Formats: sequence, C-alpha cells, structure tokens
Amino acid sequence: MDQTLDEVNKHCGEHVQAYASCVDSHGDSWKTDCADLRKALTECSDKNVTLMKMVRLSCQPAIDRYQECLGKNEKSPQVCIDALRDLYECTESVGQMMDRMNSLKGKHGGSSGPDLK
Repeated sequence: MDQTLDEVNKHCGEHVQAYASCVDSHGDSWKTDCADLRKALTECSDKNVTLMKMVRLSCQPAIDRYQECLGKNEKSPQVCIDALRDLYECTESVGQMMDRMNSLKGKHGGSSGPDLK
C-alpha cells in the first residue's frame, strides 16, 4: 500500500496538502467545511491511481459501512474497529489481486497498456 500512497502523492499531492490543511484548520466542522476538497482528492486519486479506483469499485460496501459507523460514533470511533478491519481486508485482497495481475502481465511480456498500479 505504500506504493499506492506514493502514487496518490505523485499525482494528487496538491489535493492531499489542501485537504489535510483544511482538516487541520477547521476543528469540529472539517467534515462539512472540507467536503469539496475531499471530493476533489477522491476524484483525482480515482482518475490517476488504478488501485484506488479498483478499491473503490470493489470495496464500496465496506467503505460505506465504515463511514456510517464513524458518523454514528464520532465521540468513540474505536467501536468501528470491526468495520475498519473489514475495509482493510477488502483493500488488501484488491491489492493482492492487482499484484498477481501485474505479475502475470510481466511474465507474458505485456508492455502494452497501462500499468495496473
């Protein structure tokens, strides 16, 4: 996943910095005040980082459950650990699938087409 974060920073670094800065400066209201920046970051990463797009497509139910849990438990997010674990497991399985696809592509000399990471 470090490689994915590197790719997000490479392609969307300005979005990451703007969103982080907004969150830091808006205390309790960051969810609403920074929503547009979050959306822009998500769109940038989905457009430029294939693994992020695949995670979003494959893991959306787990993402939704985790976000819903956090929304209901803002004061005690630790109760969402099971939802976070499910999300982590989903993202890891997508990452492993993408690694296998890249490995197979490399074995067959597949230099045509975009890299899957």
